[in-house]
Amino acid sequence: MVKFSELEAITGGKLVKLYKDRAIITLEIDSRKALVEEGTLFFAIAGERHDGHQFVSELYRAGIRQFVIEKQLDLTPYPQGNFLLASSSLSCLQSLVIYHRRFFSIPVVGITGSNGKTIIKEWLFQLLSVDYHIVKNPGSYNSQLGVPLSVWAMQSYHNLGIFEAGISQPGEMVRIGEIIHPTIGLIANLGPAHDEGFRDSEQKIEEKLKLFSSAAMIIYCKDHHKVAEALEKKFDHQLLSWGTTPDADIRITPHQGQQLEISLKDRNFMIRIPFSDTASTENVSHCIALMLHLGFEPATIEERILQLKTVPMRLELKQGINHCQIIDDTYNNDLAGLQISLNFLAGMKKKKNTLI
Repeated sequence: MVKFSELEAITGGKLVKLYKDRAIITLEIDSRKALVEEGTLFFAIAGERHDGHQFVSELYRAGIRQFVIEKQLDLTPYPQGNFLLASSSLSCLQSLVIYHRRFFSIPVVGITGSNGKTIIKEWLFQLLSVDYHIVKNPGSYNSQLGVPLSVWAMQSYHNLGIFEAGISQPGEMVRIGEIIHPTIGLIANLGPAHDEGFRDSEQKIEEKLKLFSSAAMIIYCKDHHKVAEALEKKFDHQLLSWGTTPDADIRITPHQGQQLEISLKDRNFMIRIPFSDTASTENVSHCIALMLHLGFEPATIEERILQLKTVPMRLELKQGINHCQIIDDTYNNDLAGLQISLNFLAGMKKKKNTLI
């Protein structure tokens, strides 16, 4: 457990006020959703549209006592506060989580790509949670801010991590890679999302692959020729490819509708899947390749795939009877996802709420 006084050495910031050396338990960046408890640490980030420093006094009055700031403030109004001054509150947040990540040696899957990251992550969670205690990004928390908040949730009882990582411009993935530090890499479909942030598709691929510098195994689709070429040129450690091409390590071929014919070394078998569209078939093929790598038998893989639930990309607000509103987040059964739903509920400021 990290104490506030340790932040200076961990992050390179400057301790400018220490009233009581409290433990750091919860990390917050949004003043509207900040959890008020003894171990809350609020990072005041000055962005283009919002400046977290404007809410320090409000949060202090609410009961929060630990802050990371990147602007000089008059600390006189905060006699019981702890304050760390950093050149960048975001970098400070990331450095703290990089430090936290070093204490875990569990397998961690790092997923990147342009399309399908969140669906693959959520499907893997469904497929593997029978056997593993999994920590993952809630929703699509895959950004410079979302990834560290997700990895901070890693605790001693977890024995598998599954994190997705998204970038919109060069230079972002190196830091995210340090935070996730994946042991297994998986690259999903590379579509046109965020193309405007990169010189060309080759640069975009090169930046995405920086997530995998620590990975001992990288899973990819060999049918995506540019990705395959870049991976096979850049990485000399073990790669695991799947695809329809004969030279893929795992040959996966759609067969007679909702079936996949799979060839792996000297084994050939069929796996039924509950859909036939191209995107879902590709996403589930990534999941199959990972499960085969982890040693699951085809019969187990098929049984669990047939039970997959669709994954809404975000919680849904629905209208109920008697003028009620329902926040439907039933696909997500992890605590981090629940907190997002509860934060959304709190923002609605209803007089009466019910959690089912």
